[in-house]
Amino acid sequence: MGAISLFAKAVETGSFSEAGRQSGLSPSSVSRRIDELERWVGAALFHRTTRKLNLTEAGVLFHERTHGILLDLEEARTVAGQLQDHPSGLIRMTVPEGMEHHMSPALSDFQALWPDVSLVLDFSARIVDLVGEGFDLAIRIGQMEDSTLKARRIAAARRYLCASKRYLMEAGTPNRPEDLESHNCLIFRALPGYNIWRFKSGNGPIDVRASGSFSANSGKALVNAARDGRGIILSPGWLVGSSLAKGDLVEILPEFLPNPARVPLYAVHPYQRFVPPKMTALVDFLAGRFGDDYNWSN
Repeated sequence: MGAISLFAKAVETGSFSEAGRQSGLSPSSVSRRIDELERWVGAALFHRTTRKLNLTEAGVLFHERTHGILLDLEEARTVAGQLQDHPSGLIRMTVPEGMEHHMSPALSDFQALWPDVSLVLDFSARIVDLVGEGFDLAIRIGQMEDSTLKARRIAAARRYLCASKRYLMEAGTPNRPEDLESHNCLIFRALPGYNIWRFKSGNGPIDVRASGSFSANSGKALVNAARDGRGIILSPGWLVGSSLAKGDLVEILPEFLPNPARVPLYAVHPYQRFVPPKMTALVDFLAGRFGDDYNWSN
């Protein structure tokens, strides 16, 4: 579009020299680019004289058709620039399944602050390809592996080993992590090494090979199974916090912390040089709303 814009300036000013001056180009550079444009069009656009430029018939038609296009492009540039000044527009966001109880009210409060921002949410246990699937933002668990994405830590949550009172009455309460190998463990299969549960003790790390009759890639399904008395679960606070607070689940082996004891949460997006205000505003809001001391039992 650079040559077409230069053509329009030459038409408006009636001079290659003036068009070049306004564009920071020499008259010879302007003439060369117009020549290239005429070759691309396949017709002469100007009648050139030493004093004056006149449009040919082809030039008149070309100017009539391209003038509106250039105006539309300028309007599009202006609209896009305004998005850089004020949080507005659509954000497609993916969030780990099981965080609905905490994320939905937070995003409602965010939109109350910034009503010009629209949100489309995807709650899923899978790792979404942000660029390939057209997402703007993801909430991810643990350390980031994709260095092409920008990540900011927005929260951390404790991990809990817990079960229902009913299960513990029927199966007994473990006294040490090693006892878990003889219990029915409810296992989250979406993680690498999903069946190895690690703990810290005064004598060093303890690794337990967990097994049981039920596993899933859904944290909510595992929590429901634990509440129903079907086994022991190792899970972050955003999944089990409210169940622990209500007494539906009880923590076991609190003296042996899971390793790691806390799970970080990151807001991740693919924007590099120009981060839209809507993204900056949302990530800042989430970091302020949650943080490392957020009460996941609410």
